[in-house]
Amino acid sequence: MKTVKTLFLITLTFMALGFGNAYAQQNLAQQAYTIFEQSCLNCHGEHGAYTEEIVIEHLALIETGAVVPGKPLESELYRRLLEGNPAKRMPLGQPQLSAAAILTVGNWIQAGAPDWKDTSQAEGRFITPEEMLDSIQNHVSSLSPFDRPFARYFTMTHLYNAGETTEARHAYQRALSKLVNSLSWGREVIRPQPIDPVETIFYIDLRDYEWEIGTNRWTLIEQVYPYNIEFDAPTQTNLREKLTHLRQEMNCEVPFIHVDWFLATASLPPLYHDILGLPETDRELEARLEVNVVENIRNAAGKRVWRAGFSDSGVSNHNRVVERHTSRYGAYWKSYDFAGSVGTQNIFTHPLSFTHDGGEIIFNLPNGLQAYLLVDAGGS
Repeated sequence: MKTVKTLFLITLTFMALGFGNAYAQQNLAQQAYTIFEQSCLNCHGEHGAYTEEIVIEHLALIETGAVVPGKPLESELYRRLLEGNPAKRMPLGQPQLSAAAILTVGNWIQAGAPDWKDTSQAEGRFITPEEMLDSIQNHVSSLSPFDRPFARYFTMTHLYNAGETTEARHAYQRALSKLVNSLSWGREVIRPQPIDPVETIFYIDLRDYEWEIGTNRWTLIEQVYPYNIEFDAPTQTNLREKLTHLRQEMNCEVPFIHVDWFLATASLPPLYHDILGLPETDRELEARLEVNVVENIRNAAGKRVWRAGFSDSGVSNHNRVVERHTSRYGAYWKSYDFAGSVGTQNIFTHPLSFTHDGGEIIFNLPNGLQAYLLVDAGGS
């Protein structure tokens, strides 16, 4: 009954409002998009996890019928906001949007669902290199002298200046958080923190990811980073002095790196292996994770290891064996892959004495995220 009353009241509100003014329509579109940014795009944006259901992209919403311009109550997107069943209501698993937010989305649809691109992607003010360095310097200065050598920064100011959309920048931000924590031996998931108003500069403490232990991981990154800026033109004296000051306070050569470069490079070997400090063989890794594969297979089947075999690998054109061992931080998955299916490569006639050609290892890090290693038949 409450939902029916809400629909009735909102319908009356739609009827009472006028949407003839073009500026008012654009302003309404921007307000609706702001709500989508805050509550919807993580799942239903272009880079979201549930784009097979609803994609919050203007043309896609209309073409799929999720939004019927001028008819909020016939629009699935709007109805999902009003849904009484929490298991079906959007945003899923979150508190229902406020009545004001729901009204704004409804008003936007009633006004014909004008495209928000005219306002949401308008050019922002260009952020100069000096402003970016000042933001980093101000944040470094806010840290204690003891903490400053462990501070590092990722930037996407260049993407902002190039006109990258807010949604895309948010996707970069989420990917940065996932990758940094997937390269960590720390026990907690620690998100890089934005330090500027438009969230283009992100701060990390090397100690949160144990990057300062042994070989400093940031030093490994510096060695292959191709976009280090020296500011050596005669007109850049002020910028050069600011950068030199940052290097001294942070005790590093490269205080900040581009987010997009890091995502593209550190997610792949060799830098991926180097930052995680992965060993050269599976046996060394197993010793580090306290996994005794041979002993588990011999004495602890169903206790510390479980094994399954498949005739159709899904990875090669032959059979596959997969094991799950318990490890220091959770699970240690190890696969055995084959270039053939005859003789000792037939796992159904040789379930324990097979001869494999390589494999994939997936294991839990201390923070619960996963790491990966590919090995040959000898475990290298």
